Amino acid sequence: MGGSPFWQTAFLCVGLVFLIWQTWRGWRAGLFRSGVNLAAILLCFVLGSLAAELAAAPFGGLRYLPGFVVGVVVGGGLGLFLFFAIWLVGALTFKQTEHYAFGPLSFIWRVGGALFGFLIGLALLLGSISIVRSLGALLESRVEGRELAEAPDLQARLTVGLVQLKKSLELGPVGPLLASADPLPPQFHRLAAQIGTLISDQEKMQRFLEYPRIQEVLQNPRIAKLFSDPDTVRAWQDKNVVKILNNQAV
Repeated sequence: MGGSPFWQTAFLCVGLVFLIWQTWRGWRAGLFRSGVNLAAILLCFVLGSLAAELAAAPFGGLRYLPGFVVGVVVGGGLGLFLFFAIWLVGALTFKQTEHYAFGPLSFIWRVGGALFGFLIGLALLLGSISIVRSLGALLESRVEGRELAEAPDLQARLTVGLVQLKKSLELGPVGPLLASADPLPPQFHRLAAQIGTLISDQEKMQRFLEYPRIQEVLQNPRIAKLFSDPDTVRAWQDKNVVKILNNQAV
């Protein structure tokens, strides 16, 4: 299954509309509120990345499967929590531009908010490209291995669609440009593809679990308890990554 120029064009058009909408929202929100939201995104990305590296360190770092999973869960969770907390503080503290009388100060307020709104939209758009590329790389081996025959119809269509969108974004001269704008390093996407290949091949997965460093991790009491949880085992057998990450034991 290959990519589609149509889906690449559709994604870029939706992204352009989203940028215009975010710029308009920044115009209405004003300089300070938009600035706080932009600072929240940057701060959450930096602190989330740092938390991911620290959480993954005991498991061998982000280059290894256990560390990668732990880092994504901890770093992503912390980043989302901080973003919503800072966004809420900004929304309650600063007024929108419509609350100010029209004049030079209001115009400067609006232009600054529009600029920050555009940068917020650009950051979120680049983040969505990273998500599509990383999840597509993770699921690509399942689609190529035709492992979706027993999966629910909706799940199979979403998986195929996500992989196709990922390949579409990498087509033609636009593909390398989008890849260079991706805030995540190429190693991250390569690791996601390797993990996808690993979890889709039972023989490779068995050899991976027999690796001495992984055995040390599996012998940890908390990890052993996790693998004895019936919901986690069932989700692992179904290869339902979303259900695994939402499991309370995890």
